[in-house]
Amino acid sequence: MKTFALIVRRGDHTRDAFRAHYEEQHAPLAVETVMEGTARYVRHHIRDEVFGAPEFDVATAFWYRELAAAQALVERVAGPAGERIRQDEESFMDRPRNTFFPVTEHPVFGKEDRDAGLLALALVRAPVGDDRDAFLSDYESRWVPGLLEAAREPAWCLQNRTLAFGPEPPAYDCVTQLHAAGDSGLRAWAAELAEGGASVCLVAVSEHETVTPWG
Repeated sequence: MKTFALIVRRGDHTRDAFRAHYEEQHAPLAVETVMEGTARYVRHHIRDEVFGAPEFDVATAFWYRELAAAQALVERVAGPAGERIRQDEESFMDRPRNTFFPVTEHPVFGKEDRDAGLLALALVRAPVGDDRDAFLSDYESRWVPGLLEAAREPAWCLQNRTLAFGPEPPAYDCVTQLHAAGDSGLRAWAAELAEGGASVCLVAVSEHETVTPWG
């Protein structure tokens, strides 16, 4: 099981300061206090806004071996064990604006390569009124190959379909991850997709993974 959390920095923090606090203090504290059972823990911090206006500063991905491990983490964060992590979140996050959702992974191409020149995320939502499943089918058959063509020497691509969690729909319908040598037309790709009514946020990121004892 995998989930994404879209996390927003507090207004008195720059993205650089937010990233430094997250990586130097928050991530180690999270592993120490509440993340038992988490198989992987990766942060995707925004470095450049390629297209759209992201309403988050980092997309954090969590993997769990089973649903019960994810549920237990939520309970620990909300309970006494989570007091330190909640206090730390208040110190640098705009917590009411954070959102999270589970996803299903669909490998598209290649293998992860964090040494690639470009690490990117495309977060996409279907046009208002469109059938979500039909949109995703078209996006994955037509637009994801186009994304690879818009990147220079793509090394890896992973499609994540979002799942409902609670009464509100996920912020996006999918998150597409890309590693490539560089950008050969990503903004034009995103602009064309958006012209059809889709909501598109495309960002270049830096990726940071903490190896957990439960991986």
